[in-house]
Amino acid sequence: MLNPDEMPRRLGAFLTARAGQEASVVSYEPMIGGYSRLMARADIRWKDGRNQTVVLRGDPPPGKAMMETDRDVEWALLQSLTQASSIPMAKALHYDGTGAELGTKCIVLEFVEGSSLQTLLNACDPAQGYGRHTFDLVDTMARVHRIDPNDVGSAIPRPTDWSSYIDTLIDRFRQAEAAHVESNPFLRYVAGWLQANKPAPLPLRLVHSDFQPANIMVDPSGDHLMIDWELAHIGDPREDIGYYAVYSASSGPSLIMSDPVAFLARYREQTGFSEEAVNLATLGYFSSLAAITVYAQVLAGAGAMARGLNAGILTTYTLNALSVGHSNFMAGCIPPAA
Repeated sequence: MLNPDEMPRRLGAFLTARAGQEASVVSYEPMIGGYSRLMARADIRWKDGRNQTVVLRGDPPPGKAMMETDRDVEWALLQSLTQASSIPMAKALHYDGTGAELGTKCIVLEFVEGSSLQTLLNACDPAQGYGRHTFDLVDTMARVHRIDPNDVGSAIPRPTDWSSYIDTLIDRFRQAEAAHVESNPFLRYVAGWLQANKPAPLPLRLVHSDFQPANIMVDPSGDHLMIDWELAHIGDPREDIGYYAVYSASSGPSLIMSDPVAFLARYREQTGFSEEAVNLATLGYFSSLAAITVYAQVLAGAGAMARGLNAGILTTYTLNALSVGHSNFMAGCIPPAA
């Protein structure tokens, strides 16, 4: 993928070796919009006359990634979800786990026809509201959180208990501060507040961890398909609620903040979770706790740039997320009495 001119030949040979029949790449085109990975679309013609469109998702060159994630782990998860059919998603087809064939570690997925939910929301008139999109988004989130963790087997690690798991999430604030090129005591303050104000527990479930409308494809019939699972893990499902709240507040439109009470009520209805566990207070808590996943990655990228180890344009572009994160963390950690 690092050299698009070579990819038709490379991809054709790769697919031929796996399918047992000749595959010809009719067209190959890099895709824009891939935030952390290289993305491309390819049209394939098989020897038996079939036509197929696939999407490639691969690692950028060393030092150019906005954040580092593991393709081996992502592939194992996508395989498990594809086999379990737990949620509509782009099926995982093939994987180059060494990069020897496609130039970098690369996952090949089926192509999903449709538009992203973000595109559809951007086309709406805010004055007219967002119609069915709000509850459709809530229902998709709930479907992710209703997935039986056994469906993913050993693809991703499973925490032993809720409390110790939350402790590890909180500790990421301290770890991010300790690993940074300069001291940031604000992160230690947030960690202390979160430790002292744990909410009621929930069962550990699959968490997408980058739940946003850009990662939801809407097919021609209006059904949702989830994509981009690279940060997924077993954890507290409220992480996705908090992350979506933070993301949508900055990128818009926010389908949760226009009526958070109705949003959370619908979510409870679809998951069966109690109001003690899912409410406005836990929304604020997990808005802080969930955001550290990406925030720490951006902070690490900024630190690598300061050390001269990262020159990626996306790293520069996302630096403003650090100040936004500070503001959101503070908003989430205001004592209830205030």
